[in-house]
Amino acid sequence: MIEEVEKLLTHSVEYATELLVEMGESYPFGAFADTIGNVHPLEMEIDTKKMPTIGQVIDNLTGYCEGEMKASKMTGYALAYEVKLQLEEDAEAIDAIAFDIKHVEADDIALYYLPFTTMPERKATVGELFAVKR
Repeated sequence: MIEEVEKLLTHSVEYATELLVEMGESYPFGAFADTIGNVHPLEMEIDTKKMPTIGQVIDNLTGYCEGEMKASKMTGYALAYEVKLQLEEDAEAIDAIAFDIKHVEADDIALYYLPFTTMPERKATVGELFAVKR
């Protein structure tokens, strides 16, 4: 795995875990690798008067990151957001955080998922990270 991709994944998993354990939920966020390999957090500032949908937040983060990569201002990024996964045909869907990572040097980065369960007191228990080929 490319070192920057590993750093992006590690940063994102750590932050998502903190959010889940402390708040019992997560919101879309990202991280990016600058041109010298440092990883930085990335969140969208939200105007509380005009709350965007989760899809709009993901679209805005994606658009920003794609533009910055095209302008050679970053070498990669990771977006994290909640999803529901059905792992087997007749199984119940589970909650997870998806980590979608893009990098200038890799076209085939797997999608990573961090399953979690939410407790009644709004705390979450985090499962084991796993990857799925695109």
